[in-house]
Order: sequence, then structure tokens, then C-alpha cells
Amino acid sequence: MLDIHNEMTDHKDMRDLTIIGGGPTGIFAAVQCGMNNISCRIIESMSQLGGQLAALYPEKHIYDVAGFPEVPAISLVESLWKQAERYQPDIVLGETVARYRKLDDGTFETETNTGAIYRSRALLIAAGLGAFEPRTLPQLGDISHMVGSSVFYAVKSVNDFRDRNVVIVGGGDSALDWTVGLLNTARSVTLVHRGHEFQGHGKTAHEVLDAREEGKLAVHLDTEVRSIDVDGNALKRLHLRSRSGSETSVDAERLLILIGFKSNLGPLAGWDLELCENALVVDTHMKTSVDGLYAAGDIAWYPGKLKIIQTGLSEATMAVRHSLSYIKPGEKIRTVFSSVRMSKENKTS
Repeated sequence: MLDIHNEMTDHKDMRDLTIIGGGPTGIFAAVQCGMNNISCRIIESMSQLGGQLAALYPEKHIYDVAGFPEVPAISLVESLWKQAERYQPDIVLGETVARYRKLDDGTFETETNTGAIYRSRALLIAAGLGAFEPRTLPQLGDISHMVGSSVFYAVKSVNDFRDRNVVIVGGGDSALDWTVGLLNTARSVTLVHRGHEFQGHGKTAHEVLDAREEGKLAVHLDTEVRSIDVDGNALKRLHLRSRSGSETSVDAERLLILIGFKSNLGPLAGWDLELCENALVVDTHMKTSVDGLYAAGDIAWYPGKLKIIQTGLSEATMAVRHSLSYIKPGEKIRTVFSSVRMSKENKTS
């Protein structure tokens, strides 16, 4: 896990760019700041960098990031930070940006929930989907007291499921990934999906169905969890009902609910920025409707947007690059190739 602490800097210190959000997009934006010789600070609301990858899916494997045939989410975050830390960006953890103000001279003040004010010449919002919370199964009532012991909305450690009877609810990528991923860890795996078909990646869906044919797991399509049997905080059994009305029960010690998240822009929604599909509209330079304020990653929207990690990393590069014209007006911006820059750095070190 990343061992990063808040930097003890003067709140009034000016930085070239304030990056709101410390997920993969925000971290890579800090890399690009270093490559382009501008200073930056990252403000992250959680107690660690990495965004959803670190907080919700640290052991999930990712297969569609260039250069990594397969990489655990937390390892990707650690690799991104290794790239960024050589440039020593300021890091502010555990603070949520509440509001911003653009001053008469074109610079920005960013205020967090603690009352701290951070100054910069430009802003980059890389806040992912904003604040998020998992979608629940309301028919089960209040099961909050079981979360983290018998009920889970993410896999932070596979050991939570080792040698247990596990029921996974969902039909998207996360549900399919962990159905396959826990086969060699759990005592048994049962997948319950209310739809007739999976929404996840076709290759993983085939792996799930093949495993079912081989008797390695049970799959219930067109089916919902209707109720549970518990003993205190311990889960014992789940009662299922299919769309046709038939009912069945399965032993369960762990319930893993992976049916998505509800996103909330939080304070960003009141920033008077142009929105579309609950995201910030940007132009081809990743600029929002406010000069000097940029967005990248899942929080950014434009026609044809594809919300994957690779896209966010590319957008971070473009946002930082195009912000240079705002941060350094009138200065000729030269393209800096990483191989040339690193060669010069190595010679001087």
C-alpha cells in the first residue's frame, strides 16, 4: 500500500496546477506536470491515493492498460505513483474540495471542507465519478451491521472469502471477474443475476459459463435475492426467486453485491459548470466552460467519450499540455519527449 502523507506546505503557496482527485488520472496528471516543468498539488478526499482502484478493487486484475498484459489494480496505482514521485508533487489527503474562486488576475483559490485554501494558476478536475456509494438490495432491509463481515460491496482482500460459501450478485464486469477470481479461494461460488444475459466482457462471461458446465460454480439467471437467514451478524442462507416464480435457497457465508455504484458530483454540481450526463463538458483541449479550469477522466464528457483508465491517462496528458498556454501566457510551448527529458535528467543526476 502507498505510504503517502499530507505535505506540510503553506496553504498560500502558489502552484501552477491544482489537481482535484488522486485516482490514476490525477496521479498521471502529476507525472505530466513534472514532464512539462510545472508545479502541482493533488487534493484527494480519501486517506490514500488511487481512487476507486485502491479503495474498492485493490486486488482486481486489469487487462486493458497499455504495457500491462495483466496487473492488479493496486500495483497499477503504485506504478503510477512511482512515475510521479520523482517530481515531488504536493499531496493533500483526506480533504474534500468544497468550492473554488477565480480571482481577477486569472488565478484560482480552492477551498476544502477543512477551511484550507490552496492557490494555483489553473485547475484540473480529475475526480472520477465524484462521490460514490454502492447500489444495495433494498429488499434485504438494513444490513449495514453486516457490511465488512458477511456482506461486501467490493473485494479488498480475497482472504475475506477464503474457504467460505460465497454468493455474488451482479452481471457486469466486476461480478464476472470475481466469480472467476474466487473459484480457487472460496469453498463454493454462486452467481445470481436478475437479467437473462451478462453485461460484462464476453470472454469473462464465457469463462463463467464454462466453469458452470464443469460443475465449478452455480449460476442463477433471471433471479433475485429475496431474503436472507442470519445468526447475529453471520450470514447463513439466501433465498432466491426466479422471474418465473420458482424459489430456491443456497448456503451462504459471504454475500458480495456487485451491481454498480451511484455517483454524486457533490459540491461540483454547484460550481456553475456546463454538465452533460452528470459529468463536466470539455472541449478538445479538455477545458471546461471556465478558462483555466480543465477536466479529465470519468468526470469529463465529450461526444464519443469512452470511460476506461487508458482514456483518462490520455486526457490527463492533454489537459496538462493545454493548460500550459493558460499558466504561461505568451510563452512558446515546446513539445517535450519523455526519452529526451529523462536522458537530460540522468546526465545531470
